[in-house]
Amino acid sequence: MLAIALALGSSACYGVSNFVGPQLARRHALVTVLVVSQAAALVGCAVYLAVERGAALPPSSLMLALLAGLGNAAGLIGFYRAAELGPLSLVAPIGATGAIVPVVWGLATGDRLGPAQVAGIVLAMGGAALAARAKPPPEGPEPRYPDPRASVVWAAGSAVAFGVFLTALPKASTDGRAWALFDARVALVALLLIWAGRKVSIVRATRDLPLLAVPGLLLVCGTVFYTLAADHGQLSLVSVVGSLFPVFTVGLGVALLGERLSRPQAIGVVAAMAGVVLIAA
Repeated sequence: MLAIALALGSSACYGVSNFVGPQLARRHALVTVLVVSQAAALVGCAVYLAVERGAALPPSSLMLALLAGLGNAAGLIGFYRAAELGPLSLVAPIGATGAIVPVVWGLATGDRLGPAQVAGIVLAMGGAALAARAKPPPEGPEPRYPDPRASVVWAAGSAVAFGVFLTALPKASTDGRAWALFDARVALVALLLIWAGRKVSIVRATRDLPLLAVPGLLLVCGTVFYTLAADHGQLSLVSVVGSLFPVFTVGLGVALLGERLSRPQAIGVVAAMAGVVLIAA
């Protein structure tokens, strides 16, 4: 039960971050939001490392931490690229399936699930995908997208990359959680800066910088909760519950922005909640 509660805490942090980030991106350039938030996350990881201390990771765990960070960065880049090329109603549900990777890995390395937990995984993952599905646009000419087929490929790659992150980081953290989080974040920021390239020059110091740091700090909190959950439960279950962040993001949209759930989204939220109950049973 503790592992499921921690994993839900992880999902909540990720979900709030995914809600706050796009709101900030409406007032600031996307590159600015990503770079500042992830730099703040790196600082947060450095503070956590200074408090926890401990020995540096052995080479095998260091490689896993770096792989997790690169997977996280590639997932972010792939998701945003997919959203540029195709409709979010297609991209978001595909991106929400990244937990398949740690589920398969967990089962392959010895996790044992009962029938109720298997049903819970199916409901939770299916519900998260439905909850992530954007509402259809208003009636009128259908918007044109540059390349919807390529968008699917980028979204699928993003899901796999996030799955690698969800799989590799808990294993790396067994030899030192603080170092694993810090090393993974270094790899993430490095790849993000390479991707941003010359666009980094548009980032400017403004009085909104503390606010722009919020999404990144939430991600750090979510990652800490996720690795703690993996210490207390099976990866195949924890990774699914930790991937229910679309439910929290959608819920905040309803509560704070007055958005209305579409029927598939409502079904998805109910299914995800039912899945968590079965997983925790």
